[in-house]
Amino acid sequence: MLPRQLLYQPSSASMVILSKELIMEILSLLPVKPLMRFRCVNKFFKTLISDPHFVQMHRNKSKRNPKAINWCVVDLPISRLLDISSATFHYYPYYDLNKDYSRWRVIGSCNGLLCLTYDHRRWVLWSTANMTKSSEFFTPYLVDYFSYSFGHDNSTGTYKVVAFSNDMQPGFQSMVKVHSIRDNSWRNIQCFYRKFASRDNNGVYLSGTITWLALRNYYNVNIEKYVIVSLDLSTETYTRLILPRGFKKVPCSLPKLVVLTDCLCFCHDLEENHFVIWMMKDFGVQESWIQLFKISYRSFSSCYKFRGMSSIFPWLNLIPLGLSKNGNILILAKVEDLKAFIYNCRNNIVESMVLTH
Repeated sequence: MLPRQLLYQPSSASMVILSKELIMEILSLLPVKPLMRFRCVNKFFKTLISDPHFVQMHRNKSKRNPKAINWCVVDLPISRLLDISSATFHYYPYYDLNKDYSRWRVIGSCNGLLCLTYDHRRWVLWSTANMTKSSEFFTPYLVDYFSYSFGHDNSTGTYKVVAFSNDMQPGFQSMVKVHSIRDNSWRNIQCFYRKFASRDNNGVYLSGTITWLALRNYYNVNIEKYVIVSLDLSTETYTRLILPRGFKKVPCSLPKLVVLTDCLCFCHDLEENHFVIWMMKDFGVQESWIQLFKISYRSFSSCYKFRGMSSIFPWLNLIPLGLSKNGNILILAKVEDLKAFIYNCRNNIVESMVLTH
């Protein structure tokens, strides 16, 4: 803890007053966890620690430290990005996880909480609002072919982890298990007979439900074999949702489900020329599907500096991240090479998003 004379001007002439620059130098040597505590001391420390210049200084010193930690949680709200016209953004503050957490993975998010797991045995909830984490909880190990989702049971006010088997082998019987964080126990629930569309299909959380894209089977896939399945976390029962009627051809890349402005959206490639987003305005009502966007892949050509882009248009494999309230600005990501884009539907312009720190 820094001596109290650093925090205010002393009345005694014999006491030393440290300059702002020296205080910054001292604080930049601290680990992140105690550094974050100093934000509560007073307004001066809170402003200083959140300053972009100080954040950069601290990160640079951490990189030079052989014991430094380079895995961090960044506070970068999608709503903030959508409110800024520029495609270049500065993010801060950040919060480094300790060394052990560098090997953890994010299962899902809900109500400002991230659900992290290590080897699917150790779990923790991370609050993005105040950058704090819960106590770790432990679960029995489930075999490797299980995938996981995270959501909130609105009826009981508890959070749940849903584990579902996703083995692609013929004749394999799918299984679904639910872990209530309040009860700290796994239990089996009824399973739907469909197969999940991919091993990486973790589903999306929306209004007390987790929803997946599934297939009736993996043989001779056609449009009729796709189905959307939604699990109500309160009743732990399933609802089958019908895909948009405008989805008429199996795309070259796997369709995706996302949530934009609290609505379920279905996204897919269209004839290797366009990326299409459908929105279900009223969850569970088939007639409420609308075509929200139909974006030409050529709109992304300005974001790439080499020729022959047309040959990889179908493989952009985009996923929407956020939509402005007025519906004019869309943020998309290309997961394979960690690229992000801003699409403006008013002028049909796509810009690469640049994050700096």
